[in-house]
Amino acid sequence: MSALVVPLESNPEVFSELAHTIGLSPVLQFHDVFSLTEPDLLAFLPQPLLAVVVLFPISAGYESDRKVVPGSGAIRSPSINWFKQTIKNGCGLYALLHALANLTPDYIVEDLVLNKLVLSNLRPDQSDDEIAKLVEQLENSIQLDANFGLKGQTEAPEADDDVLFHFITYVFGTDGHIYELDGRRDGPVDLGSSELESNILGDGKVAERVKFYIDHTEDQDKDKFAVMSIGPSF
Repeated sequence: MSALVVPLESNPEVFSELAHTIGLSPVLQFHDVFSLTEPDLLAFLPQPLLAVVVLFPISAGYESDRKVVPGSGAIRSPSINWFKQTIKNGCGLYALLHALANLTPDYIVEDLVLNKLVLSNLRPDQSDDEIAKLVEQLENSIQLDANFGLKGQTEAPEADDDVLFHFITYVFGTDGHIYELDGRRDGPVDLGSSELESNILGDGKVAERVKFYIDHTEDQDKDKFAVMSIGPSF
């Protein structure tokens, strides 16, 4: 890790403010998700659901799955934008970027920093390290700690603390597949094709994947998951 920041809180207001600051159109925002499977609770979420961000406690089961490259499903795909995490405790920023960088361009404001520093500079022949430098430049530009790291409803840890929670993101690729994007892995994880184009929770793939993580988490930590979605602003 070449830099470190104060971890972001899993808070839709904080994520929305940061997203709008760097380039997300104000027609979208982050929302709390209280169930991945209950139809009545899902019906309350503004549609369409374009991306999902999950915060969960790091477990031995997750670490084992992350490190098993053969058969893990981790691939590289031209259908998705994925960023290798090089900023310690920066997984919230990477989760947000994974969501925004894979939305259609109509949802990104062209003259803001996300497009200027990152999206407009992405090329197929770039290495992971070259792309990581773009994210580090973006973090330096927005001064994540000073402007967002201390926001939220709970006391923020120090930037050099070892935080045992991690953010990941689920998005649609341009190939119609749903991907899990995790900067601590070696690439995006392809969860398979979906007949849906907008409601990412509609076919159960994300719910099944999150259940996998819950099942491989210690009993005392199973209630420490938090989920947010990107959808239309209220």
